[in-house]
Amino acid sequence: MKHNILTFGSLLMILGSMMLTACMDDNDTPDVEDYLVTSKTSIGGPTTTISEFKNTFSSLFAQTNAFNLVEDDIIIEGVVVANDEGGNLYQTLVLAQTNGYKIDPTNCIVLAIKSTYLTPYFQMGQMVRINLKGLYIGCYSKLPKIGQPYITSSNNLRLGPMLFELCKTHIYLVGAPKDYADKIQPAVLNAGDNLLTNSKYQNYQNSPMLVTVEGTFTEGDDETILAPDELKDAGMGVDRNFKIGSTTITVRTSTQNEVAFLKMPKKKVRLTGVLSYYSGWQLQLRSVNDMQIIED
Repeated sequence: MKHNILTFGSLLMILGSMMLTACMDDNDTPDVEDYLVTSKTSIGGPTTTISEFKNTFSSLFAQTNAFNLVEDDIIIEGVVVANDEGGNLYQTLVLAQTNGYKIDPTNCIVLAIKSTYLTPYFQMGQMVRINLKGLYIGCYSKLPKIGQPYITSSNNLRLGPMLFELCKTHIYLVGAPKDYADKIQPAVLNAGDNLLTNSKYQNYQNSPMLVTVEGTFTEGDDETILAPDELKDAGMGVDRNFKIGSTTITVRTSTQNEVAFLKMPKKKVRLTGVLSYYSGWQLQLRSVNDMQIIED
């Protein structure tokens, strides 16, 4: 099996397509007349699991900013455990590994697709099968992702979302969302857990994960919202400190969506979301329902 790393020369060859990707109008809406935007015929059975896939490309995913063009028929599948329904996970799906009808929230990968709204096509609980041949895989920091390279507004090369049109040839939906929707259960992380406190767990194997944590916002006052527009950074998001026992993680929220306007309580809260590792652990809520106040 060949795993060719993208060279600078080959980057120049695809520069035109990357510029098209970067310049696409984010207000374009997909044609939903046919509704099924993925392949109507099977793309073949899975050849590896998400965890095996991560291990196969460990040298790639261990880097901080790198990506490969996949040139072999590698087929993986996973269940959608996070999508863009709440607006906070923009152009992002999180797929979790399964064992039969059991979902493993600790073995996940990001599938990034360029679309203003993915949820109608990729609902929670939907099994998604992907043939990676012709797609790009890589990471930014410790977050494994399937997507396509692009040039940012700061003229940096990053792995971003794949073109929406590629869903037709590379993605096949297996079964229906109802098959797994009620089986999505996040991993519960408690204060002092090794994953949060031990640096050896800060790697691509544990990023991303679907988790639930309990703690308090450092800035919680029952009035301040998670992501006011005036505090956004270059990534169009706001970071808030969240304490889990003696450990502090970041709650990352994009601005201008319904999650952004959630108020940070004074009381202890239970948060569910996508945990990933950048320079530290970062949690992103999927929807407004992912924050619950813990009553005394």
